[in-house]
Amino acid sequence: MDKKKKQWLKVFVQLVIALAAVYFVLNKIDVEAFKELLIEANFGWLFVAFVLFNGSKILSALRLNYFFRALGLRLSEVYNLKLYYLGMLYNQFLPGGIGGDGYKVYLLNKNYDQPVKILLAATLLDRISGVVALGFLLCILGLLGSLNEVVGSWIYILWAGIILIYPVYRILVKKLFPTFISVNNITNAQAIGVQGLQVVCAYFILLAIGVEANFVDYLALFLVTSVAAALPISLPGGIGVREAIFAFGYTYFQIDQTSAVALATLFFLISLISALGGLPFLKLSKEEA
Repeated sequence: MDKKKKQWLKVFVQLVIALAAVYFVLNKIDVEAFKELLIEANFGWLFVAFVLFNGSKILSALRLNYFFRALGLRLSEVYNLKLYYLGMLYNQFLPGGIGGDGYKVYLLNKNYDQPVKILLAATLLDRISGVVALGFLLCILGLLGSLNEVVGSWIYILWAGIILIYPVYRILVKKLFPTFISVNNITNAQAIGVQGLQVVCAYFILLAIGVEANFVDYLALFLVTSVAAALPISLPGGIGVREAIFAFGYTYFQIDQTSAVALATLFFLISLISALGGLPFLKLSKEEA
């Protein structure tokens, strides 16, 4: 099977998963109550969530630029931010095809003559550092909420995650990605900042839909959905998959099912609207010195 066919097969599989997840959700929740939550959501709190989400993306772009600098590629923060939002746009509207990361690699290879292999390594490690930060924060929130009751006697896994995840990650970076070890500490701190801002973004979405209690449980499950959304099985943004995890996982937490699914949907809509910020940069060329 050639590369193009594989890409379309990936899109098809992701679409099937998304549709199956949406079907599952619609059969699990009170659809009318869900629609009412979305329609009556507080716009002011949603705007705060939108600002926080984009703040996380700006910080994420800064983090990616540190990986590029480790390669000797010097991009201004402004140009890199434009490139990052352009990548978000491609991720949202060209799933499974060239993709945002693929386009960034293509553009930097074309304009700056950087080897594709090391550019792919930078973007891959950028993604991995984000997932590691998600796992770290999930372990912390897990200890503070109902997740510690869910895992029961396996609670030591949460403690082990907090203590060991970054030492183990550093060893892996040193062994597999030695070029980037010099920026490991700063990019880890930025990754925690990125995911932390998204957690706060989710908190304000919860305020917008009238949630008044058990925020830790909502946010812990939100982090679980974020890990799932980062996997290649889902469409960009995790549409369908996030909602399905909330619709199923709420039974293990002290949260309302409909509110949880509304959180996932509004978070996706915020990410979708934010990605449109890449539209002005569709003809982005090499940065002028």
